[in-house]
Amino acid sequence: MRSRQGARTAAPGEGYHTDHSNDVEPPKATALCAVKLPSTGGDTQFVNMYEAYEALPEEMKKRIEGLQARHVYESKYSERKLPRLAEARRRNESESAVHPIVRTHPETRRKAIYINPIRIEEIVGMPEHETLPLLDELLEHATQEKFQYRHKWKAGDVVIWDNRCLMHKANGDYPVSEVRYLYRLMLRGDRPV
Repeated sequence: MRSRQGARTAAPGEGYHTDHSNDVEPPKATALCAVKLPSTGGDTQFVNMYEAYEALPEEMKKRIEGLQARHVYESKYSERKLPRLAEARRRNESESAVHPIVRTHPETRRKAIYINPIRIEEIVGMPEHETLPLLDELLEHATQEKFQYRHKWKAGDVVIWDNRCLMHKANGDYPVSEVRYLYRLMLRGDRPV
């Protein structure tokens, strides 16, 4: 969080991500309910990872097909620092999970890019000097404005999304003296394939 002069808030959930991808079976969906909102800002942005995958050049689709990434609680490359977990929670937290970079949705059978800049520690079998540029390229592609939806919250709004084909982020662009408070519910998922 920056100082109050020209400040912005460090919002939980900043930076595009998908929820709990370090779990062997990450949540399939998340729901947020707006309880208390700042006077301005605090929107949530989403990117459609189906559309991002479909818009990839064929050469990139072939390059990433079959690649798997190791997801951890907090990647050493993450710009966003996550809170330390309490001991009891740390025991229940997955050490890591390996998931495909191209995920096939179990219901729609559509393919989507499945990455998480906060949690990916490595692409299995790929040298680090190749991994980071590839992940950066996929993230830059996926977060283009044409794949985005921005939700401007109103008190009482409930938004539910599918973590298997979307990434999201919270915006900390509201006054530091104000509060953004939402209830969150996550639905049990399955192993990405």
